[in-house]
Amino acid sequence: MRQNNTCPICNAKEVEYRTLVSQGRVPQISKPGQLLNVMICSACGHGQRSETRDFNTNLQMQQETFERNVPEPDIRETRWPRRTAMIASEIRRLARPGKALDIGCHTGIWLATLGEGWEKYGVEINRVAAPVARRFSQAEVFCGPFESYDCGSVSFDLITAFALIEHLSNPQVLVELAYEHLAPGGLLVLMTGDRESRVAQAMGSDWPLYWSPNHISFFSARSLCRLVQNYGFDVVRQEWRFMYTSRGLASPILKSMLKLKEILRINTSPIYDHYYCYARKPV
Repeated sequence: MRQNNTCPICNAKEVEYRTLVSQGRVPQISKPGQLLNVMICSACGHGQRSETRDFNTNLQMQQETFERNVPEPDIRETRWPRRTAMIASEIRRLARPGKALDIGCHTGIWLATLGEGWEKYGVEINRVAAPVARRFSQAEVFCGPFESYDCGSVSFDLITAFALIEHLSNPQVLVELAYEHLAPGGLLVLMTGDRESRVAQAMGSDWPLYWSPNHISFFSARSLCRLVQNYGFDVVRQEWRFMYTSRGLASPILKSMLKLKEILRINTSPIYDHYYCYARKPV
């Protein structure tokens, strides 16, 4: 992370260093009085942890954390109306089947959801999850950091990275790699939290995505769009799907109502904080 007064996404100098103090409204995530030092850019809304983490330190932290819990994949997670199935349906509206790469594929649920017609590849840093992903999704899976992935001359028609970019101290590398390895007209789909969504704004310093020790970059929809556009992508669709509510976790009744909104595709306003950016590489 840069240790100066310039935003790493838009290069603006309108940055402010803040100390967030958790009130502990989501006790599963944070405790009252926890502190987090962040840099916030008022020009694009991007945020990052203030402390420096080099690549090797961050890599070790990610590996140690995610190897603790690798649930066995359930085929039901790939079926309608699970979120993975709805995202797959949205991608079918925007892209034809071809070669697909999922960066951070974990146990391969997303790759399995893509279904027939796709030639599937994955990258997974978790040494326990990678072989599970190979079996479950029937994909070719590289185990290691995506920066080390060598796909040779393969050109992809779809690259996805869900809940990954917030873990990176240099997220530009991910977008640059995606642009380099996508075919002209190929689709990039990124998912992360939107710190400027209504839910995140209402929760303030208690927004749960701030408090994972593995989260380094805190995107707004504006800053993520700015990042992909910096590398030549055209943003073709944006969606905000529910992850948390302003009170924290949703009740079963509220979840059912929000699920209906997803099914009806009423999710293009920045209300909820699960943000999906669909971006196309120009032909």
